[in-house]
Amino acid sequence: MNTKKIARDMVFAVFAQGLSTAVSVILTLLLPKVLGVAEFGYWQLFIFYLSYVGFFHFGINDGVYLIHGGETRDALDKKAINSQFLVSIFYQAVISVAVILVALFGPFETQRQFVIVWIGIILLANNCSFYLGYVFQAVNETALFSFSAALDALAFFAALIILVVFGVDSFEPYIIFYTLAKYLRLVYCLYKARDILSAGVLAHSESVKESIESVRVGIKLMFANIVSSLILGVVRFFVDLNWGIEVFSIVSFSLSIAAFFLTFLTQVSMVLFPNLKQLDRHGCSSAFCMMRDILDLLLPAVYILYGPITVVLNWWLPQYARSIQLFAVLFPICVFEGKMDIVGTTFFKVLREEKRLLEVNLATLLFSFVCTLFGTYVVKSVEFVLFCVVIALASRCLLSELLIGRTLNVSRTKLSFVSAILSLGFVINAQLFTPLLTSVIFLFVYSAYLVINKTVFCRVFKLNDILES
Repeated sequence: MNTKKIARDMVFAVFAQGLSTAVSVILTLLLPKVLGVAEFGYWQLFIFYLSYVGFFHFGINDGVYLIHGGETRDALDKKAINSQFLVSIFYQAVISVAVILVALFGPFETQRQFVIVWIGIILLANNCSFYLGYVFQAVNETALFSFSAALDALAFFAALIILVVFGVDSFEPYIIFYTLAKYLRLVYCLYKARDILSAGVLAHSESVKESIESVRVGIKLMFANIVSSLILGVVRFFVDLNWGIEVFSIVSFSLSIAAFFLTFLTQVSMVLFPNLKQLDRHGCSSAFCMMRDILDLLLPAVYILYGPITVVLNWWLPQYARSIQLFAVLFPICVFEGKMDIVGTTFFKVLREEKRLLEVNLATLLFSFVCTLFGTYVVKSVEFVLFCVVIALASRCLLSELLIGRTLNVSRTKLSFVSAILSLGFVINAQLFTPLLTSVIFLFVYSAYLVINKTVFCRVFKLNDILES
């Protein structure tokens, strides 16, 4: 792998995502203050629904991504890529219209109807920009995808500031400007892919044939992603159904905080995929072991931030004190989902094990669904439901690591299980002590963890080579 290019792309991706995340942080801190709990709940409902519109491409985006991952732009069959893009625009436009009609004639209250209508409007821009973004990622031009995300975030940030300054306290204008930012992102992607879009098209029958092949390849990965999102989605659905929009808003706010940390790790996996696709099996094995050990050593450090984050949030948003309490239970999601994204999902895709990824996600979803039903209707506790879903995500991460390790014929490591124990210890401490004391205690525990595993730490970061040189 070209490590210099990987490092450069990763820095750019993290920088661009840093801008997007900064906007998201400001958004999450400002909107609850401006909108109030109920109005913010409808905004969160819009974001919740939006997380599923990407699946209406039926796997064509994932198929193009998997088939052409590791190629260069010059080597692409641009005519085939363009033809599939036009096919996807057609059927997603039909779906977009259908969603809008369902919203207009369905049995929804006015606010929810508005949300669904704009989901239909944003669907086309979101999926088309992601199609082109996946092409950029496949040909290792991840900087283009990162910049499009930053442009999207900055455009909405400008609108957000104007709306807040003028004291707009209804959620509808925020959704409208959020959608316009997505269309701006699409325009940018269209411009950067102009050589592909001007390459001509295949015959209709050939275009459909190519599209069906991409769907066939990508459908398993798409379903795996759907199931993955449903692991947390089913929890949010039952919270909305049984506890109402205000509790839904509180739970969603807690998940939003955890999501900030995951966005950076997603950028890392995006950069790594096209480079890992170029490695042989031995290279993949070495990369897997290194990435697994690095994440096991570094990710638990995020728990040290719990105390300062909680203090700031309690001061800024006292009306979300309940949400911030739930945050302690959900914080381990940052560790397990982050590792799953980089080591689990990425290597399943590199090894073309989408079916196995789907099976793992289905098993996790079943566990999450059963626990959610039990926690909702028997225990009647939001905390119980959230704790169970964290257990499910931790189990998925460990199982995925085990399966990939067997496929690559690499030995297991104790670090993964110790990292899980550290996470459990953090949750227990967070229930017993104040947030700042919890962070201080974990700082000492984490320092001891690094000292005990200093041999692994020096090996994965090649510190011995540096000291000897």
